[in-house]
Amino acid sequence: MARPLKAIDPSKVEQLAAIGCNAEEIAAVLDTSDKLIERRFVPSLKKGRQKLHHLCKSALIREVKARNLGAIIFALKVYAGLREPREDAVTVNVNQTAVTLNPQQLKANLVELRRAILEEARRLDFVSGNGNGETHSSP
Repeated sequence: MARPLKAIDPSKVEQLAAIGCNAEEIAAVLDTSDKLIERRFVPSLKKGRQKLHHLCKSALIREVKARNLGAIIFALKVYAGLREPREDAVTVNVNQTAVTLNPQQLKANLVELRRAILEEARRLDFVSGNGNGETHSSP
């Protein structure tokens, strides 16, 4: 025989959802499990959350009408899809060209690259030395 259903008022679930409580918090208040709340009270949870969303949107619109600049910017981002430009954005164009190097070619390329870097560093007076790892920074 199945256990009798625990008596929980759906309107209480709806009220708690309307003030922003999630299923776990509602379960704690009503001394039951969050799984039970999620399983048996889906309509009450949805209705309460819709009431909360309506309340928040109404408050936001009131602030926009009162010319609250922060609320106006937020509403434009959310409802009008406006975005601020990212200062750290990087545009990269990549050509898909496969380069295959054997180990000897790779080593030769790295040696040439190191030589070019050291040469440029000397030209800019960053390092001095003979290019054989015996370098030191300029004061």
